[in-house]
Amino acid sequence: MAILKPINDNILAINGDFGDMETQAGLVIKSTIGKSEGITPRWFQVSAIGPEQKHLEPGMWVYVEHGRWTDRFKFEEVTYWQIDPQGCLAASWDEPQNTINIGVHEGAYKKQRA
Repeated sequence: MAILKPINDNILAINGDFGDMETQAGLVIKSTIGKSEGITPRWFQVSAIGPEQKHLEPGMWVYVEHGRWTDRFKFEEVTYWQIDPQGCLAASWDEPQNTINIGVHEGAYKKQRA
């Protein structure tokens, strides 16, 4: 089995937050990809990091500024994105739950659902 190993401070991520979402009440919130309101930051799970990356570790979740990731690619049946380290806005060891991307005119933010 081949292994992907990032160089420098590069970040490889999996589990990009791009699909429809379902609330605990069962409401489906359709994806906004391809629409102006879809221009928001997204959560990704860090899969691997380069040796110069000092802020993240594999397994963490990272919130990435819109457009600071590559198109997805498949390797060994797993979908990956390369993340621009300068586009990382926040990180967490806990998987984000019950969140929804909300686009606003002057930028975007991720709102935690109550």
